[in-house]
Amino acid sequence: MRALSKIPLLLIPALLLNGLMFAGYPTSSPLAQFTLPSGAAFVFGWYEIILIIGLAALYLEVLKSTATGTGSVLDHALSLALFVILLLEMLLAPIGGDPAFLLLVLLCLFDVVAAFTVSIAVARRDMGFHR
Repeated sequence: MRALSKIPLLLIPALLLNGLMFAGYPTSSPLAQFTLPSGAAFVFGWYEIILIIGLAALYLEVLKSTATGTGSVLDHALSLALFVILLLEMLLAPIGGDPAFLLLVLLCLFDVVAAFTVSIAVARRDMGFHR
């Protein structure tokens, strides 16, 4: 179970998005539509579901980055690898032109930057280095 906690959680929306795109299912296709009290129609589709899952995964990844230890280095390395793979896929594969893909790559970038920033701050506090 401990090994599973090192897998980047942003892999879940990445796999979901890749699965939908390789199957040829457009992320913009509506799943449900609601009428808001203002009278505006709120269309809810795969695009929004993937982004909600991605934002929740980003939050949990930032929480995971506060842990110190040798396992956190592996977690950061896997998150960085996921970011690089998605960035290359966005630049080189035809499915990378989708706006949902760009936002997922940005979520992975924020994960990498936040994880390293939080880890450095936590390590500095643990070691007692203060300015």
